[in-house]
Amino acid sequence: MYDASVSPRRLFATRPVLPPELEPAWWAFLDCCDVLEGGRRVLLGVLPVGRVEPAPITVGTTALRQAVTDVRTWMPGWHIDELADEWRACSDALDRTEQALERIDAIAASTDELDDVLDPVRNLMDRLDALADAEAAFRRRWRCPDSRRRHLDG
Repeated sequence: MYDASVSPRRLFATRPVLPPELEPAWWAFLDCCDVLEGGRRVLLGVLPVGRVEPAPITVGTTALRQAVTDVRTWMPGWHIDELADEWRACSDALDRTEQALERIDAIAASTDELDDVLDPVRNLMDRLDALADAEAAFRRRWRCPDSRRRHLDG
């Protein structure tokens, strides 16, 4: 029920600021997101568009596979108790992504039909939404620093 006595400012100020001791976890998380996004873009970039001759799918799967490998080394940096479920979901998504990349490579090696590859790529991209869910959990719990500030401060 709406309570007119509660000011809008108070409603939005209920989330605490991310504690300084958790800022390294936030930055590690954002680094993971940035690296995975780079790998995603390479994979999406090799898919054929119009009459342009695409690069082999394996260029994209190799890039995303390397991004997943890199992210795995940084995942412990944002493994905090408050987001243990989200961390586990992201780790599971990385496992499923590696498996999907193997399948995509096998499909691409066996056919020239784009449609055979598009659904597995789409499903793989959906799996990576676990990171967006984790970011939302960070932001629901705390007011997180602006990622642009990191570049200005650092």
